[in-house]
Amino acid sequence: MRKILAFSLVFFFVMMSASTSVAKPAVETSNGPVFGGQHTDVNNQSNQTAKISLLPAVAEDFTATWCTNCVKVEHALDELEVEGLLQKYEFHVNPDLDESGFGSEDITQHLDSRYGAESPPLVAINGTIKKHGSLPESDSLVNDYRNMMQSPLDLGDASSSFIWAPSTDNMGVITWNLDADLSAYPEATLSVNAWIVEQSAEFDGGSNGQGTYFDLIRQITDLGSNPQGTANITLPTPHDGDDLEVHLVYLLNIPPVEDSVPGDSGGEDTETRSVPGFGVMITLVAGFSAALVARRI
Repeated sequence: MRKILAFSLVFFFVMMSASTSVAKPAVETSNGPVFGGQHTDVNNQSNQTAKISLLPAVAEDFTATWCTNCVKVEHALDELEVEGLLQKYEFHVNPDLDESGFGSEDITQHLDSRYGAESPPLVAINGTIKKHGSLPESDSLVNDYRNMMQSPLDLGDASSSFIWAPSTDNMGVITWNLDADLSAYPEATLSVNAWIVEQSAEFDGGSNGQGTYFDLIRQITDLGSNPQGTANITLPTPHDGDDLEVHLVYLLNIPPVEDSVPGDSGGEDTETRSVPGFGVMITLVAGFSAALVARRI
């Protein structure tokens, strides 16, 4: 009988640990592009004008300090950022599950509204293409993201002017001017954002073991839909240090198309298919053990 129970326990743990890992391909989103990314330290005055096509790609990285798979994603994005090919923005989602304080409900809402309520890791490049999970479809995540950056934005010879003037310790004035042909997106509405980014912050309690986290989105400020304007920005308190940056980011929002098939979720975009639940596994083990006992009798 002891042998039967021991075998049943081994069978239980093997089944509980079994999973089928599937690399998820990059897919187009139903949104318009996210572009821009001109930035400066919040303590410095800055006046910049740049062609949108010459700015790095915008990489939105949805992550969490408890997400172990996210580490591979962040390292791949860091490699491309060092090459100057993209600007990474790290969005920490689901703050109720994370004691770091890096996330917020606004940040989670940004993920939900643009890319769907999906668990991290999720990376969106220029707002128009996304990849869920940390398993590469090609020979590496770096090449996956490099290929995703090739998706055209169709903005013509667009340019952007960005002016930042700090006024007090926790406030500043931002001025912007977007000159772009948006005719490729006739139904889209423009949303001008100031993203406040903390360059690095420390948190030793993350189960992913990183300790130091980079390019953290601390605050999303909607500046409206006018391609030109000026606004006052109230800055958040840094988690640690004095390394906040203000980034000017443009988003085009395309109205969602209602799903014509009731109940159709459009496919589940998860990295790992779940194994049977705990109750199901107990039932399977119990049945397997009973069968062995019956045979022994």
